[in-house]
Amino acid sequence: MKILLSLTLIYLAGIAAQENAARNIPASLLECYNTTAMLVKDDRLPHSMPALIALIRKIENTAGLNMDLRTLSIALLHRFRQDGIERNPSVQVQDGIVPFSPTGMSFSRHAATLKLIPGNAISFPNSSLTAVERCSLHYMLSSSFEMIQRDGESSVCSTISQTAQYRVERNVGEEDATESESIGDDVETLTPLELEMIKHKTNEYQPKVTTEDPNWLYPALPPNHPDSARISTYTQSSCPVENGVVKTKWGAVSMGPVLAGIAAALEPQTVTLAELLSADLEEKGYTSGPALTNRWIATLGGDLAEAALIQGPGQVSSINIGAIGGFNSTALPRWYFLTTNENLETTTAEIRGDLDGLILADSVASWYSSVSTLRLSQILDMYYSSRGVFNSTMRACNRRTLFSTVAENATMVNQVYSSALLLYEEVARVTMSAERIQSLATIAANALSVYIPASMNSDLPCDATNAVNDSNTASADLTIIIDTTWPFTTIQPFLASLLEGIEVGKFNSNFTLINGYDGSLMINSSNMLLDFYSFNATQYANFTSGFDLPKALEALRILQKERLNKEQSQNIGGSNSDVVLVLSYTSSITTDADKEYCLQQLRIIREEVPDSVFLYLTYGSKDKWSDIAANSTTDTFAITATSTTDTLTTINPVISRIKQIPKRLINSACGASFSSTGSTASFVDYVEPSGIKYYRLNPNYFSTDTATVKVQGAGWGYLNVCTSRSVVQPNSTSPNDVSCTSVTTNTHSISISCSGVDLIHRCQPLYLSVAANASDSVSYQCTDANVCRYPDMRKFTISYDNLVCRSSASTFFFAPLVLVVSFIINFM
Repeated sequence: MKILLSLTLIYLAGIAAQENAARNIPASLLECYNTTAMLVKDDRLPHSMPALIALIRKIENTAGLNMDLRTLSIALLHRFRQDGIERNPSVQVQDGIVPFSPTGMSFSRHAATLKLIPGNAISFPNSSLTAVERCSLHYMLSSSFEMIQRDGESSVCSTISQTAQYRVERNVGEEDATESESIGDDVETLTPLELEMIKHKTNEYQPKVTTEDPNWLYPALPPNHPDSARISTYTQSSCPVENGVVKTKWGAVSMGPVLAGIAAALEPQTVTLAELLSADLEEKGYTSGPALTNRWIATLGGDLAEAALIQGPGQVSSINIGAIGGFNSTALPRWYFLTTNENLETTTAEIRGDLDGLILADSVASWYSSVSTLRLSQILDMYYSSRGVFNSTMRACNRRTLFSTVAENATMVNQVYSSALLLYEEVARVTMSAERIQSLATIAANALSVYIPASMNSDLPCDATNAVNDSNTASADLTIIIDTTWPFTTIQPFLASLLEGIEVGKFNSNFTLINGYDGSLMINSSNMLLDFYSFNATQYANFTSGFDLPKALEALRILQKERLNKEQSQNIGGSNSDVVLVLSYTSSITTDADKEYCLQQLRIIREEVPDSVFLYLTYGSKDKWSDIAANSTTDTFAITATSTTDTLTTINPVISRIKQIPKRLINSACGASFSSTGSTASFVDYVEPSGIKYYRLNPNYFSTDTATVKVQGAGWGYLNVCTSRSVVQPNSTSPNDVSCTSVTTNTHSISISCSGVDLIHRCQPLYLSVAANASDSVSYQCTDANVCRYPDMRKFTISYDNLVCRSSASTFFFAPLVLVVSFIINFM
């Protein structure tokens, strides 16, 4: 009796203040539905995993935030998720009336889930995000369907080509009346298998049953039925929009179930149906199902129960799951279109989200117990990556394999059955016995067991993930000088993919955007992708259009000198690589005088900022930059067409080149003037298991006298340290001129000098790498959220002795001797 009372009190406490479980839009979400700007999808953030992680990191970094992984996961669920919100097309916006409410089929499961995950969002820091960011997060986490036909949608729904491209356009809907008709040809791709399923509308992967369904005898809705009137008045879309879906490299994922699975595992509840259902249903035998676990109704159990209750009575031999679709854009995904308007209870995006949520729920409590400082952003960052959560097994590419581990068939059948009994009164459209519900739940569970291995094999597998994985992540201070004659709609997706590719964020890269016409700042130095996502066409148009590289280089010199002086004042002994990307359109350097001036400016910059590397990306032929680039083979790139698809094909070579540029080891005493002031600071850095970091110390910081660079491990695991004077990326597999050694807590010293050369530019830099072996035992000592991207990163320190400050690329190392010789010659 005491146990029952305790469970009841927990349940009642859980539903207190759960405004998102009510049949109306809560006050906290009204701003996303009563403001026109928030309803326009193209004015919100893209539905991509980097955008979602950036939002969660921003919340986690809020000053004074007192929320751990458990409390924040639950607060996010209760604050931002409300499934099933639909627009009433019969009602216009009026004072005091918002024509949206949670009337969709997915609301009931959502409400039941919230009641089984006790908590609220009372202490959530609303000011941590802007209104656009709050609403973007809501739409990323909340599942719903836009079923009404949109104006001009035929160009979206019918264009499924034989080349497996699903080309889609933005269309003007009631809430998106200000949007343009087309976004060009940046498209999602469907596999031939998916296209064949669409073309033939087969049930090839659905299990067949012979049980006769008695409900086929029920007639269709009468003509005077309200639902019948609504259906006849508003035509159904042939390719409805599914909301709450986020694009990942491993397929489109419904993110609400992922968050709910994590939250449920951190606040576990297993409740009998007798505690949840009414006395009337208990008398009729509907409480006979197994105890319900909240992680199951939050993920696979809930969606499969919907399919069983809604589809089951009308299907003679099968339950159809796995409706597929595609995003409107590869770079800036905001619309996710489905290829059918039928059987949407368990879409493929929902299956991925349910499965990912259940996989993470199976382990997150153990991780949290081992790492009390573990963050939600870290879990998502690791799982949706090539590295995995603390091992290579726990990652999105492996979900098909992990399915049988976390969803044993008997358990799944029981949990789908119990979920269906709980949802029966709210979801079912017919009257069914508990026995019939159990039968349909079994069919739905079996359908999933067949569907995942047979129809989800087009998702990027782990071997392909490993093939494209680069253990060297970009760490760059990227300055982009943009020719503002570029059309914003053309250059925006390119820049988005570029910045995501170099992993702009507090742990990797940052960027600055400069107007190529006059050198004015468009976006000041930022390590937040959100700053770029919020930069829109209106802001872009406010800058003077054009391209004047001499002016831009003058402004760049000032910025770079300010950066060096800032590093000196802050005593920074190492930092990201310094990369400048000149992004030209149709403009070029037209006169010999301008070309000579630019070459002069570039020479000065190389003397004042020796670590800077210039790259050039242009529309058309890249030959026009061959005289300007230091290396026209490696540092110039061309976009040969202005379509979005063609510009995106240029991204990978640019990203790869940026990754090749080592991080900077510097003498913090030098500054922009290269006159030594103060002491030389050490440099602390971190590397993840299986990762590697590359560095370069320019000869401007050492001379004919011997200098020393020291690498010391913090004892968090073995590190492999390699050095070279000729190999830019030295590692243990490099064939020549590379020296390697292991470091744990000891210090490895490297002696360097420019002995035997007379000019700085003839002296080779020191190239250094630090790598961590993944085979070592896992250590979770990296707990400082300001510097640790992952808890298992390994810390090391790079320090120096006898560094100097020399700036000019033509400086003689033997300057005093040269002056003496010159004096003697002049007076002979």
